[in-house]
Amino acid sequence: MQPIRRTQFHSIFFSLLALVAIVLSWQLSAMSQAPILVILVILITVLGVPHGALDILFAKEYWQLNSTKNWMSFLIGYSLLACLVVGFWLWAPVLFFIGFIVISIFHFADDLPGKTPFIVRMLYGGAIVVLPALLHQQQIAELFSYFITTQNANNLANIMHFLAFIWSAGIIASYFVCLKANKYTCLEIVSVSLLALLATPLVAFTIYFCAMHSARHLFRSDIYLSSTTKKLKLTALVFPTIFVFIAAAFCWPLLQNQAPNIKLIQLLFVTLAALTVPHMLLLYLSGFTTWIKTLSN
Repeated sequence: MQPIRRTQFHSIFFSLLALVAIVLSWQLSAMSQAPILVILVILITVLGVPHGALDILFAKEYWQLNSTKNWMSFLIGYSLLACLVVGFWLWAPVLFFIGFIVISIFHFADDLPGKTPFIVRMLYGGAIVVLPALLHQQQIAELFSYFITTQNANNLANIMHFLAFIWSAGIIASYFVCLKANKYTCLEIVSVSLLALLATPLVAFTIYFCAMHSARHLFRSDIYLSSTTKKLKLTALVFPTIFVFIAAAFCWPLLQNQAPNIKLIQLLFVTLAALTVPHMLLLYLSGFTTWIKTLSN
């Protein structure tokens, strides 16, 4: 399947999946949240985290890592940067959380073709982050309170609720801007926006992160790393994912003495934030970020 065809198929598949997720999230809202949360965390860990596991292949090509010493230097540096992010959360949780939201918007914006106007990509990148606050403000405030104080969480949720109105208008304008240029980009903008607006926040993020963001990155990485063997790519996907599971199991007892649900959400999003920073930096240094901005689809 040609790359452009694969991307178009992915756009249609994700859009259908988003509609199913919206309907199912309404049904699941009446159920106990504990088992649902466990399922969502497993999905993100198994299907979402592995897209960052390919970082070792980007590093291998960029730095020509051909010795044990070089590999150890890279892994230590990558891990230290991730640990600094966790330390930043413990030191300044509000700044950490706002920073995580901002870098997430920039990171998710790269899912759209690079030739899409910058403002449209930014609006798209922020859709899954900002739009849930329009109809699910209370749930967003509750989720935020797991990382920052309740008062700060409510204030931030109020701000995002206000921003969601402006963001919605921007999304509608973006649709008409892209309508003639790329119908598949329009389809993705609409699908992600409806998912963010109508599905419950955790379900919306899980479906987007696993089925759009992670999958899109894997498709593109497969093309970019065309000189790398399939066996090496598979190995790179599996072993770092296992490491994440082990690290999560180690960190679990270190979290505050809180309900398991809160622990799961804290562990999940702090881990994502910790890995996102070195992940974005490596993709930029390796030239991958610049490369995807040349893609028309």
